[in-house]
Amino acid sequence: MKLACVVQRFGADVTGGSERHCRVIAEHHTDGAEAGRIFERVKPKLAVFSHYNVDPAATLPLVRQAYAGPVQFGEDLMTIEIGDRVTVRRIPQER
Repeated sequence: MKLACVVQRFGADVTGGSERHCRVIAEHHTDGAEAGRIFERVKPKLAVFSHYNVDPAATLPLVRQAYAGPVQFGEDLMTIEIGDRVTVRRIPQER
């Protein structure tokens, strides 16, 4: 994942405001390849990206480098029912 943060200052010694938030974001978001490795270790019934700022079409091939199981990218109002089966429902998009 590529991320651009534009702040006045940045560094381990900078702890205030937007600089701190930018550092947290840069250090804690998981890219598709890393997510795939995690999914492969956990082997969930369904792997879900609940919030993301990447193109799913570009991210899924990175996930697939390590994980072949079911993957969904969450959407507003999407529901997931988990039981013996996993059912995903999406609200149809208006055109």
